[in-house]
Amino acid sequence: MNPHSAAVFVTFVFYLIVLLGIGYWADRKFSKSFTDFVAAGKTLGAWVTAISASASSESAWVMLGLSGLGYSKGLAGYWAALACILGYFFNAMWVMVPLRSMSGRLGSLTLSDFIEDRLQDDSHMLRVISAVVIAFFMLTYVIAQFTGSGKTMEGMGIMPYRWGVIVGGVIIAIYVLMGGYAAVSVTDLVQGLLMAFVMLFFPVIAVIKAGGIGRLVEFLGSQGLLSLAPKDLAMWGAIGYVVGTLGISLGYPGMPHVVVRFITVRDTKEARRAAFISITWAILVLFGSVTLGIAVRYLLPSLSDPEHALPSFAREFFHPILAGVLLSAITAAIMSTADSQLMYSATAVVNDLWWKLRGKFQGVVTEEEIDPKTLVLYTRYVIATMALISMIIALFRARFIYTFVLYAWSALGAAFSPIIILSLYWKGFNRWGALASLIVGPVVTVIWHNVSILKGAIYELVPAFFLSLISGCVVSILTGKAKGVTVKS
Repeated sequence: MNPHSAAVFVTFVFYLIVLLGIGYWADRKFSKSFTDFVAAGKTLGAWVTAISASASSESAWVMLGLSGLGYSKGLAGYWAALACILGYFFNAMWVMVPLRSMSGRLGSLTLSDFIEDRLQDDSHMLRVISAVVIAFFMLTYVIAQFTGSGKTMEGMGIMPYRWGVIVGGVIIAIYVLMGGYAAVSVTDLVQGLLMAFVMLFFPVIAVIKAGGIGRLVEFLGSQGLLSLAPKDLAMWGAIGYVVGTLGISLGYPGMPHVVVRFITVRDTKEARRAAFISITWAILVLFGSVTLGIAVRYLLPSLSDPEHALPSFAREFFHPILAGVLLSAITAAIMSTADSQLMYSATAVVNDLWWKLRGKFQGVVTEEEIDPKTLVLYTRYVIATMALISMIIALFRARFIYTFVLYAWSALGAAFSPIIILSLYWKGFNRWGALASLIVGPVVTVIWHNVSILKGAIYELVPAFFLSLISGCVVSILTGKAKGVTVKS
């Protein structure tokens, strides 16, 4: 390792030690009960809720995939940033506060809890299916994050791809195992603030190094990248690209590892504050990422992998300490999503598929009736298992992060966004309608994604979301009066 890479590595190691310290603190404070371990006792305030939810929703996609999109597609990359911001706006205006209010009245800890409690599904059918969908597609999502870890280390010359996957995966697993949901949320706060810092200042530096906005515009024009749609698409293809990209926003209301932050925030007042903090964060980070990618296209026009734009920029133009900060920020984006997804997937397996069902069949229904240390231990076992599986697959199936994340995002968003929206705003919604949405959303996603003519026409989340929403409405109407909690307007 050369002196430059060594300095970057030392800075990065210091950052990882800070994360492990947070994990240790959370372990001391929030590991005594299952509720504390998986929900931090529902005591989190606005800043932790907003920034941790935001950081966990964006992942390696925003630092590597989105900057890579700006690098490869120019101005057309801004559609993806706009789509995400629309998703934040929708959640801020119509999801955060009503979901916290209703889940508080129901006493829900997880998304599966909320769905079952809201629709009074005594059969636990919705709980089981939703937990399976969450565990499977979140595992796919975690694989993408570990892929991002490997690409980052490789792109900055720190270590080979495979070692990057292993180091990133092991660090994430350790602090999640130690501190649970509280460690995840507080580390995500630190990571989200670091991401905002980088995407506020580094794009400005990149634009200055590229010679200013005027020179960038001239360069983009020469490359055919000033169009708001990719240059190689005809009119209908361009329309499909824009509509499909904007369709990314449809996933935000139902992303489980994000929505759970709205359920566990301290109260509705803090939820209201969190809503507007998250929008501000999103504007800074998302537009900043695309801008940075565009500027790097001018500075380093010959990259073989567009998703190496950000780490390559840091390696070529920054002092090793600043490059180490940037490496930490990229890793923060990866970790803030992977840790949330590991934590939530494990919670879904233990809380939704074991504890609650055990209560149904064996009469154990409260935490007081089972050793909380046992629940925490089982959750840790599941976290470790999922982390190991994700690392192994990431080692041998490296793919483009942007594509990989959008696939999992579509399946989860199409399954749960319609359910959240209808649960909050329609009294007639019932468990059979929810079942239809849970099945139709992921099935349409898988079919659409794997049929080339459909995949090439529009992003799969758009048809999957609307078919899921329509099926939820139609089936609820056909199966009669809803059995559920009264919707509070």
